[in-house]
Amino acid sequence: MQIARAREDEAPLAAAILREVSEWLVSRGAKLWDVNEIDDADVARHARAGELVIGREAGQAIASMYLQRSDPLFWPEAKPNEAFYVHRLAVGRAFAGQGRSQEMLDWATSEGRRAGRPFVRLDTELRPSLIRLYESTGFVRVDQTSVITGTHEVVRFERRV
Repeated sequence: MQIARAREDEAPLAAAILREVSEWLVSRGAKLWDVNEIDDADVARHARAGELVIGREAGQAIASMYLQRSDPLFWPEAKPNEAFYVHRLAVGRAFAGQGRSQEMLDWATSEGRRAGRPFVRLDTELRPSLIRLYESTGFVRVDQTSVITGTHEVVRFERRV
């Protein structure tokens, strides 16, 4: 898979992946993101900020994530330039279960190393499958208990780069 930061005009590709995954999760009774909160303009904003990352297979966009420079909502105590923060990691359903999430997370780790940031961090809801994924890819749980921020209850993980 080829992974790179996306241009603004590529935002609809990532938004389509996010909507597909969101709809799939809703169909399984496991809503993670509301389909209504995923729009091309918001994804384009992340692209303009240099945060949108797209993974491609044979030129087709198959995975996406945001790789952010800070995350004051879920990591308010973090020092500047201490980590990159992964959000909205999604893999198109036709490519799920093939290690694409790990490839995306490995790429994020490489970017952290290149930028001199000691950690890549993320948060996830209390979903055993996601927790297993992050633990299996070298992320370590940071908190003993879940963290509640607004209406979100999450577990925070980090991976040393």
